[in-house]
Amino acid sequence: MDKEIIPSISVIDKRPVIVENERYRPYTNDGIELDLWQVLSELNEYDKVHLLDISGIESNRPQTEVIRKISTRKRVWADIGARGPEEITDCFIAGADKAIISTKTIRSKDSIKEAVGLSDELILSIDHKDGMISPSEQIRNMSIKRVADFALDEGIDKIIFTALGDKRFEERHLRSLPHGDYELYVGGISPKRAEYLDHENLQGFIFTLREVTGSQKN
Repeated sequence: MDKEIIPSISVIDKRPVIVENERYRPYTNDGIELDLWQVLSELNEYDKVHLLDISGIESNRPQTEVIRKISTRKRVWADIGARGPEEITDCFIAGADKAIISTKTIRSKDSIKEAVGLSDELILSIDHKDGMISPSEQIRNMSIKRVADFALDEGIDKIIFTALGDKRFEERHLRSLPHGDYELYVGGISPKRAEYLDHENLQGFIFTLREVTGSQKN
């Protein structure tokens, strides 16, 4: 594959987990649960990781200490469920290379504006699940293209499009994303299908730990 691959580490209460059918279980190797340091050792060939902070996203309890640990070994693209400027600031103080603002947690277009006003090291994650991209009415009523266009107009230069829990990756959603001067990354797609995905802005893929290290680990 000639595109960049970024491993995604999902963490709950400082423990790496596997997300499966909307349930979480520890990340294991040969039946032994691995801690964060052991997981990072499995990812030696990668200089960058995508952090999915489940505690921050679901319970508004960002794990900034996890960012601090990972940032001593890797560059971090961190999704801690940021809902406003305070969480974004905390993300960078903890050592994140990029802070992710996600349609699953931001409340409005103003949230995007405020975030961009804090830093130009932001990524917008458009998270599609069950036909929706956001629980927020304002964001939910915008199309995928409109949300992307708005973020790009505000100055964001990286977008992640992720299919969360969808039974199959719908390429029509990807085709609806704009073309232009930005970098596009895709998550929620299997490595096999990713081989056939095409978009002129596509730079790389966000794959799960299991997809990166091999399904035999769990």
